[in-house]
Amino acid sequence: MEKELIQKFYKYNLEKKQSEKVESHLLFSTLTKDRHCFSFVGAGGKSSLIEIMAAWGTKQGKKVLVTTTTHIFRPEPEKLARTPEDLERIWGAGDWAVIGEVEVKQPQKLKMPDPDWMKQAMALADLVLIEADGSKRLPCKVPATHEPVILSETEVVIAVLGLSALGQPLKECCFRLEEAEKLLEADEDHLLSCEDMAKILASEEGLRKDVGGRKYVAVLNQCDDDTRREGGERIGEMLRGWGVENVVLTKLRNCRAGGATVKF
Repeated sequence: MEKELIQKFYKYNLEKKQSEKVESHLLFSTLTKDRHCFSFVGAGGKSSLIEIMAAWGTKQGKKVLVTTTTHIFRPEPEKLARTPEDLERIWGAGDWAVIGEVEVKQPQKLKMPDPDWMKQAMALADLVLIEADGSKRLPCKVPATHEPVILSETEVVIAVLGLSALGQPLKECCFRLEEAEKLLEADEDHLLSCEDMAKILASEEGLRKDVGGRKYVAVLNQCDDDTRREGGERIGEMLRGWGVENVVLTKLRNCRAGGATVKF
């Protein structure tokens, strides 16, 4: 039995210094206006956000392509495309398509597809959503030297962190621990604070790495209760001081094991 993918979105209002509920279709319409390619980095909700955005785009009649420059979980067979004909069949059936090469050692995952096939598929799509780094299912991360892998076609970078990491020791909540210790000038037992999360999102050594002049959106996920939402709002205010103006708070829960449907 399929379960609903729970979602709530709050846009941080810089003037009022608080978050205000926003409908996902309005948020996505604004983000995708005159834009084609999005890369997702960070931890604590990337895959869920990609699925929600893919479902929204498909509902709008867009040809949506999901892929990776690192690794993603292998989708159900009917979503996986290997040829242009597969893409048109999947899109014609009202679904979004996924491309990638099956990992030999981890067949439940896909790795980056052949570059020529990737470019061909991207050119055929109306909306491209790329998972551009990994997180080992932890709520926080700081990129290593080889991360993220952001293609030149990317117009928007969406950086995600999970608010469940607040108050947790770095060693328990953060992927790429050594990089986090260096960026935050802290040890592995340091408890992650709002200021730490803001720094990770704002720093060019953190999730803003290699963004350049592209549009940048900071997403604070796992906004599951008032305490976390207040923490997200504090982080949003700090980000403003560091020049990050696009901040979204979300509550996303991916029921991947039972499948997911999305309602708008």
